[in-house]
Amino acid sequence: MKELITMWKNTRMIVLTAVTAALYAAILIPFKVGIPLVPGFTEVRPANVIPIICSLMFGPAAAWGSAIGNTIADAFGTFGLGTIFGFIGNFLYGYIPYRIYLALCKGELTAKSHLTLLRLILISIIAGLFVDLFYTLIMSGNVSIIRHVLIFLASFISTFLVLKFLSISYFLIILTASVVCGVIIGWGVHTLGMVPFSVLANIITLNNFLASGVLGPILLPALYPAVKRLGLLYTDVMDEKDRSKAHLWASILMIVSAVLALGIGNWIAIGAYDMGVLGKGFGQAVQGAGGLGLGLAPLILLIIISAVFL
Repeated sequence: MKELITMWKNTRMIVLTAVTAALYAAILIPFKVGIPLVPGFTEVRPANVIPIICSLMFGPAAAWGSAIGNTIADAFGTFGLGTIFGFIGNFLYGYIPYRIYLALCKGELTAKSHLTLLRLILISIIAGLFVDLFYTLIMSGNVSIIRHVLIFLASFISTFLVLKFLSISYFLIILTASVVCGVIIGWGVHTLGMVPFSVLANIITLNNFLASGVLGPILLPALYPAVKRLGLLYTDVMDEKDRSKAHLWASILMIVSAVLALGIGNWIAIGAYDMGVLGKGFGQAVQGAGGLGLGLAPLILLIIISAVFL
């Protein structure tokens, strides 16, 4: 995490931060005004691919740029207390990809997977069915046939493109970053009593994953080699002494904590306390002090701790 501070003494990193923020905000604003999903909180966001690809190219500059760009965009329709958690969530959304890549991945970022076409199709079908099933459970079965088809197709296409033109590593990176962003913002806004966790966290997670899954395999293979030739990758711009080493255990903790937070958050949201699963005493105490907010607090803390050591 050291480079998040040391980058500010590097003029080119500051410029890359400004570029990321400006690009992110410029694409977010038209959709924020025109195509809201949860009015006042989130909208259709194809711009969500920007933090991912910029993180893998510009490193810490993308973390700051994503947070600043989202805050600027919020000023055009969704600015409020939730913006605080939007800043944190988007900061992590731009920070996690390059850190997990450093810890878990080897070789060229744009190296393609070696899966056969049949395996690609089978994995993509399974991913599409899983996402559709997850969405159906969250919506308590109240999903139209058309929406079933759209969710399945979007998930199938994004998974296929990622595995065909990038790698399984990229798939893991965008999944983790998307879930963390959704969980942090969904938890914060729910705790403030504005929008239910099960609504906002899931929409943000799917929004992020689909945007980066569909657009990333198109943009990254085209942009990454060009940025590398120009010597603008953060590893070329920043001195090695100004960059921190990645820790595998922190990446694993991040992935596990994020997935558990999303799953348990939705479980609580659909009535885990009412079912008596967590015990009446605990359930009553937690519900009286913010319910899901306190229930997820330990996992949110683990996400923050893993981010610090990532």
